[in-house]
Amino acid sequence: MADLNSKKRTAILVVDDNEDIRTFMCLALEEAGYEVRSAAEGAQALARQHERPADLLITDIFMPILEGFETISRFKAEFPQTRIIAMSAGSSSGMKHDYLSTAGLVGVDATLYKPFGPDKLLDTVRTVLGSRSLE
Repeated sequence: MADLNSKKRTAILVVDDNEDIRTFMCLALEEAGYEVRSAAEGAQALARQHERPADLLITDIFMPILEGFETISRFKAEFPQTRIIAMSAGSSSGMKHDYLSTAGLVGVDATLYKPFGPDKLLDTVRTVLGSRSLE
């Protein structure tokens, strides 16, 4: 008989330079049964992915050091099986460009506009992961 605890949990890597947002997302995802790790920016996320690959990357667009588009590009090149969700506050501070639309053009699996609640986060994650999602 198989050990129920041996089933691999879906791993998610959350990347955002805002510690409060990372904490909120990690708590919501962990409570839903996912294995969650986090990083404050893209270079740190890549290092964590090399150590122990995640099934899903959720990344902010605007971050210091290695920003979101470069992070997405590197993940797509180095880890093509990893699903990707991009998130941003969108057109804030008078910006005229919708950066999440651009993220869709570079091949992310979904986008999230900030702010969002736990239900929207979990719905988006389950949609992107499909059959790999925890029920």
